[in-house]
Amino acid sequence: MNTKQIIKLITLFFIINNLVEEIYSQEITNQNKERKKVHIYIMPYSLSRYDETQFRRRSEDINISILYGITNRFFLGFTYNFGENSKSYNRFVPSAYSGYMQTGEFSRSRYGEYFMIRSQYFFYENFYASLNIGVEKSFTTEQKNFIYIGRNIEVQPYSKITTYSDRYFSTLGIGYRKEFFENFLIGTEFEFGTMNSSKVRNHYTFDPGYFNGLPHKYRMELNFPQEPDRKESKFSYISIYAGIGF
Repeated sequence: MNTKQIIKLITLFFIINNLVEEIYSQEITNQNKERKKVHIYIMPYSLSRYDETQFRRRSEDINISILYGITNRFFLGFTYNFGENSKSYNRFVPSAYSGYMQTGEFSRSRYGEYFMIRSQYFFYENFYASLNIGVEKSFTTEQKNFIYIGRNIEVQPYSKITTYSDRYFSTLGIGYRKEFFENFLIGTEFEFGTMNSSKVRNHYTFDPGYFNGLPHKYRMELNFPQEPDRKESKFSYISIYAGIGF
């Protein structure tokens, strides 16, 4: 080994040593930097993808998250999604009899409301890993007040109530959240998880005497049932959020 090679090795050693010391000192500084204890943020924008196409997706409207710093690195809290408001409307539906039109009243309770427990651990500077579990609240739909309009107007004694049970889900995630201007937060997170499907229960009410047996709608659903959701679906979720810390 000649003198030039020795000089190059010594120079390279000092460069690497300085880089390691700088990275280590920066890591110590970041570890000692105190994060705000309480983080509150909303997610105005998100994208999701489900592996199963025949699967009812989780509502991804604006939600709010509140987390508390148990330590400077570990945060625990929750996310709440308001879901979609209940609604009721009338619409025309196919008639089983020629010369008649038919309308019905359709309604749905609040849909997509869910609650999720979040845990986050900052493993390097502003990067964190997360483990989360949640439940989506059950909801119901109802069909009633079917009216035949033709030579006369008839109200059918028929209604159907469908109940969708709670759904449970869990996710693993990796994210980045930074504090700036003292109290403002901005961040993004990628989550990958699994969601169970709902148990679906249908309840029918009708007058067999009026229909001379079973109603046409009921017989159609017995003969052509809707394809049920898969038992579960894997999904991915990317969100961008902003908020405050104090």
